[in-house]
Amino acid sequence: MKKIFTSALLVFSLYLSTMAPLAVAATGPDEQLKMQAIEQTRQLAARIGLNEADYIRVKNITFQKLVALKEAEEMYAHHAEMRVKKIQAIEEAFNQSMASALPARQHKEYVALAQTK
Repeated sequence: MKKIFTSALLVFSLYLSTMAPLAVAATGPDEQLKMQAIEQTRQLAARIGLNEADYIRVKNITFQKLVALKEAEEMYAHHAEMRVKKIQAIEEAFNQSMASALPARQHKEYVALAQTK
């Protein structure tokens, strides 16, 4: 009985060790951007007091911004002037999205925070 249990435990541990690289691969660039968006949104929520619905909207907008910034960095890696223009356009679109997603009071606080950075 002891040998069966030990063998089963060994097989199970081998199975888990082969699955670990797959789990690491699942946390690709999109997962990293999602985690970054969550962290940035948490920090913003603490400063301007977002409710749950606003938090979700802002998190999605932030994620879209991060994806667009990453794409711009990759696409214009060798063309600095175009990259700067594209990043400015992404930031402007992000600020417009934030204006439509947040209530007036919170948007005013967001603008004040953005100007201090």
